[in-house]
Amino acid sequence: MRLFYPDLSKTSVKIKGEELNYLKNVLRAREGDEVSLFDGKGRIARARVSLIGKNEITLYIKEISESRTESPLKATLLQGILKAQKMDLVVQKATELGVFKLQPLITERTEVRETRKVERWRKIAAEAARQCGRAVVPEIGEPVLLEEFLAAYDNPGIIFWEQSGESLRNFHLKGNEIALLIGPEGGLTDDEVAFALHKKFFRATLGPRILRAETAAVVAVALVQFMMGDMG
Repeated sequence: MRLFYPDLSKTSVKIKGEELNYLKNVLRAREGDEVSLFDGKGRIARARVSLIGKNEITLYIKEISESRTESPLKATLLQGILKAQKMDLVVQKATELGVFKLQPLITERTEVRETRKVERWRKIAAEAARQCGRAVVPEIGEPVLLEEFLAAYDNPGIIFWEQSGESLRNFHLKGNEIALLIGPEGGLTDDEVAFALHKKFFRATLGPRILRAETAAVVAVALVQFMMGDMG
């Protein structure tokens, strides 16, 4: 049994809302059962169900430790906002693969320029973290213009572009922070690519076949984690 609970500073916690429903009706928890909690910031706790009420369940925290499931690579996925359920998929899979942050971007070819789905994406990230055994829930940023984000960004980055690029084998990361830039359904414009290159991004290819934007995001994160993270 594993639950997301953001505050592990007390010896007992009260589970309410969606997590209550999951613990009570899905997992069928009983008093005395052991539960694992994670705070979304890297800590996990062993807890025991001490009291089951109608509107809340009280857990007694027995032990707290640091998670060992996080990637040593702090990868930020810069994703041009995708339509419909595609963005949900990217958030879910990027979380499972170990990204540290996901930043939705508004680009020239982004069809969705305003959204109220950020909280939905944050819930998807928390659920994906719980399912895959992570103790950190990736930060999901508020959408910003691509140029605005890159103007303030100074860390290493890789831009994946369907038109041209080098093999990832030619990229060498110094440190443990990296940004991965993926365009929306229509791709990135020449000007946007030029701006990223001006910011010292490495232009990489994902092969000779053109991938859907949501596929490209998942493949890019997986490849980078394999080469520089904890999947190799």
